[in-house]
Amino acid sequence: MSVETFVFPNGFRIIYEKSMNKIPICAMQVFCDVGSAYETHDLRGVSHFIEHMCFKGTKYLPSVKEILINFDKFGANLNAYTEKNYTCYTLKCHNDNIDNSIIVLSDMLLNSIFKKGEFKKEEQVVIEENIRDSDNPEYIIDENADRILYDGSSYTEPIDTLDYHKKSFNYEDVFKFYKLFYIPSRMIISIVSNVSFQKIKKFVENSYFFKHHINEYLIMTHNYRINPNITPQHELKYNLQIKPNMNTIHLYLCFRTMKIDKYKLNILKTILSSYFNSRLFILLREENGLTYTSTVYTNYNGENGDFIIYTEMNNQKILKNGTQKGVLPLLIYLINDLINKGITAEELKIAKGFLKGSMTIDMGNNDVMASHNGLYCLSHPDEKIISYTKLYDKFYKKYTVTDINIIIKKYFFKSNMCVCLVGDKLPSLKNIKSHCGRIK
Repeated sequence: MSVETFVFPNGFRIIYEKSMNKIPICAMQVFCDVGSAYETHDLRGVSHFIEHMCFKGTKYLPSVKEILINFDKFGANLNAYTEKNYTCYTLKCHNDNIDNSIIVLSDMLLNSIFKKGEFKKEEQVVIEENIRDSDNPEYIIDENADRILYDGSSYTEPIDTLDYHKKSFNYEDVFKFYKLFYIPSRMIISIVSNVSFQKIKKFVENSYFFKHHINEYLIMTHNYRINPNITPQHELKYNLQIKPNMNTIHLYLCFRTMKIDKYKLNILKTILSSYFNSRLFILLREENGLTYTSTVYTNYNGENGDFIIYTEMNNQKILKNGTQKGVLPLLIYLINDLINKGITAEELKIAKGFLKGSMTIDMGNNDVMASHNGLYCLSHPDEKIISYTKLYDKFYKKYTVTDINIIIKKYFFKSNMCVCLVGDKLPSLKNIKSHCGRIK
């Protein structure tokens, strides 16, 4: 199965893939090429705020109710989220409602009117969302790690935070930013459905994605360029943040990586945390009864990325578990074992089997397919999109034990690492350093 694309004269791009199942459901995701990494200092948080404002009314559907009833009346699932590189609007609907959904979604994104009354009210809603995030230790530790991992680049700042709202946004500046970035040439719609590509193109031609043309704000884009350059790191970095009244500690052990090694790192992530027999599960939970939550995250911003080993534990068990080793010493042992011995042929065989099976299951999920195609296009704008259905054979299948062990040596060393903790009763920095200093 191949992915089809089409670019309209105004620069708007369609990505289409036929659904792998017969259920008459369409997944569509619109990616706008703007996120927090594009923001200037005086407009921190504006990309996330604009995401909210696009739901608040247009020239043709002037109220929230008029927009949302178009989706509610046929049970569509509409949502949105903002990242550092992009903003995404997701919609799932019955195939019979694709035409109307594309029209309303294009109206929302390109014809938002930013009523001043709604502007002030929605800023308070965003503040409420940030208050919730400020209580979330996983959000806190993630942002603390990014400040070290992406130091010097545009990716250090959070997507949004309470600090950005100490004074209100300037209405004119926000509206100008919206008009600058929310144009067809900076947008992609990724669709997975049983409806034919020809029909999908006709639906788009009836929408504002096709009718909307480039405006004068385009000449301002040079003011908002991403700085991708990360400051070189020469020593192990630490960030410890006290958060009162917590009974657990959240721990990140992080390594800087590169996007070029994404698929090899995914195999290593699978070996460490993706299945019941993974190294983290066996070491921390089965053998030592220490953690309920442990996993590995991989993220990419531009050409740079990160590999994060994450655990949440009882705050009494980070260094010791009675007379036995606690979570941190065991993780340092795990990292050193990877550096010294690498992975085994059996581990690679299991990881490949797991990836092949789980990815095959995902092929029945139109949302997964639409997301993959849209993100692939954003990350590789000049390349032909490799379908999710072909990823395993294209990349994962060919890698050897030697390939993965080379990647471990490439990224797993002390001066490429940072350690972040969030909790109430944290060990001293001196104690944390004494354990982490044992990494080879």
